[in-house]
Amino acid sequence: MYPQTHFLFSWLVGLIFAKFGVFSYKVAFFIGVAAVLVDIDHYLVYIFKRKDMSLRHAFNKMSLGFMGGRSFLHHLTGFILVTAVVGFLYFYNSDWFWIIGLGYYTHMLFDYAHLNILKIKGKMTIKNLGFVERINKFEVLLDIFLAIGIVLLIL
Repeated sequence: MYPQTHFLFSWLVGLIFAKFGVFSYKVAFFIGVAAVLVDIDHYLVYIFKRKDMSLRHAFNKMSLGFMGGRSFLHHLTGFILVTAVVGFLYFYNSDWFWIIGLGYYTHMLFDYAHLNILKIKGKMTIKNLGFVERINKFEVLLDIFLAIGIVLLIL
């Protein structure tokens, strides 16, 4: 999934919790930001392998399928480590508990869930500010529905 999908889904989940009064709308927004930041490991792997610090080059290489790379954060070791950190945060700071916990777990859910049950095929290429996305049409449709859900929850 692309960053905007991780952000929108995690923010939507955070807004649902905020609507029930579990935490503030500001925390809900930062849950979306945290979900995007989980993918910083892709960039770090790119820097390590290519010795190039260009975020644009890293994004485009991964988007076009020329470079893959996940660190331990996307595997069992990372899951256990983040769970330990989240467990500690439960006793230390409730806002950070929710931000890191929901941000990470919603990100992982979308990375590993196979959601295209309608079997929507095809890709779109979106170019903006030098960044290129080869995004599945299903993900574009999903982003639209997530955005609609967010607007409905905010109103």
